[in-house]
Amino acid sequence: MYKIMFIDDDPLILRRLHQILDWPSMGFENPEDASDGNAALTQINLNPPDIIICDINMPNMDGLTLAEKIKEDFPHIEFVILTVNDSFGCAQQALNTGVDHYLLKPIDPEELAAVIIKIKKGLESSQREKIYLNSLKDKALLSEHMIREKFLNWLVSGRQPLSEEQIKERFSFYQIPVSGQEFQILSVHINSFTDKMRGAGSIEDLSDKAKSTIEDSLYDYQDWVVFSDSFYNLIIIFGLQNESPLSNPSIDLIGQMIRDNLLFQLNLSVTVFYSRKYQGARNLYRCYYDTKFLCQYTPSVINKGVLSFDEYIHSSLDSSFNFDTLRSDTLKYLRSGNSEELEKLLSSTLVHALEIGSIESFNMLRIDFILTGIMFLQENRIAMQDVFQKHFSPLAEVLEYNSADNCIVFLNRYFNRILHYIDANKISSQSKITEKCIELIIENISYQHMSVKWLASQLYINENYLSRLFKTETGISLNKYITKQRMKSAKHYLDRGYSNLQQVSSAVGFSDPFYFSKCFKKEYGIAPSKYLQNTQ
Repeated sequence: MYKIMFIDDDPLILRRLHQILDWPSMGFENPEDASDGNAALTQINLNPPDIIICDINMPNMDGLTLAEKIKEDFPHIEFVILTVNDSFGCAQQALNTGVDHYLLKPIDPEELAAVIIKIKKGLESSQREKIYLNSLKDKALLSEHMIREKFLNWLVSGRQPLSEEQIKERFSFYQIPVSGQEFQILSVHINSFTDKMRGAGSIEDLSDKAKSTIEDSLYDYQDWVVFSDSFYNLIIIFGLQNESPLSNPSIDLIGQMIRDNLLFQLNLSVTVFYSRKYQGARNLYRCYYDTKFLCQYTPSVINKGVLSFDEYIHSSLDSSFNFDTLRSDTLKYLRSGNSEELEKLLSSTLVHALEIGSIESFNMLRIDFILTGIMFLQENRIAMQDVFQKHFSPLAEVLEYNSADNCIVFLNRYFNRILHYIDANKISSQSKITEKCIELIIENISYQHMSVKWLASQLYINENYLSRLFKTETGISLNKYITKQRMKSAKHYLDRGYSNLQQVSSAVGFSDPFYFSKCFKKEYGIAPSKYLQNTQ
């Protein structure tokens, strides 16, 4: 039903307007009438009609003045003016003030009906157009949302080896408000879908409600984005700033807040798991795989409510497994192409995990083997779709196998496909390690704790072996290369006019400005203060 309002200071005219046509059968309802412009303006502001039929001559505010005021705030309202003056000047004035239709008194029922039918057709057409435009807008927003979610899932899966700059560009393009030097992921696992499905209607509905609650919970925070992964877990990416660690959010407290809010607002029991912090957005896939160790959690894990990766490893992984050593050994065999030793490692660890009854260790190991394979692909700049089928999801597939034998067969095929691709394309693993090492240095040049030991830990490689390999590949020692890159970066800052030497030294990874000056002078033969004076 459309709303039509009558405005006239003559009660007889108002009665005539109500009786002249069968308004309900024409699809109209009549809100309260008004006897002058001021009263009408108040009522219209509270309850705007679709059509107004108004007398031109009224006390306090005439019809033309009222039409002009209404059109400023409600341009969509159709305005029909009634007058006894049939002069051209009066009609022209009415049209200039925004009046849509002009009728003479006494009112002719057929003429009025024709005008109302014409207006109604326009209203219906506008409404259809509005519905259509809104549907297009909704579809566009839904499409944008789906594309962004698809990209985020693609990013954290590690399927494509993107550079830091490429990830920043994609974040900007998809309007993802996350930045930082370090990154961390918080994963929210709904403990029981089946118990909650009755009220939600579907997994997607329940996930959407939980996502909205999480977004409301994080309203006061910055540098985060939330999305749903293929396991219907809600994933939150946080960007963290190195230069102001005190302003970074406490992930543990945020996890507890989200857990409490979901329980209080949706009566939804969840387990929250968060990753370690990693330098650079390129390591977001490592953050994500940290959280995947909880995919097949046990009641003991659920009872903890909010759990960090390190806590989970300490409490759940059997002491006979050394997480870092296993990953280092796996990468060592992949880099050397030693499939036989790799198969022995798979068999001994997975079988042993089930023999001692450690389900958590078994889950963690098979997930980590997948992650290590992805790390190896990233290290060699190989996209997963170049080696496997386009939609191949190794994590989803390995979790389908609950026996050690089936997992070993799958993982052997997984690693052998990777090694076959490396061999067929004659990719040098040693040179790629050096390239990766150089990228880590450049991307983390401001990191004060960067050292040969730190780089080796990031690459899961022996410290001494990395030093020898780097010197062989580049002809320069790794420590010297790090210092040279720091000095090169410092010179770049000074050339661009940065005059605060303490800030420059900090930006290139020095905590001591005096030591920075000493290194700069040794590299370029001039103190940074003198160099700065010469460039100004």
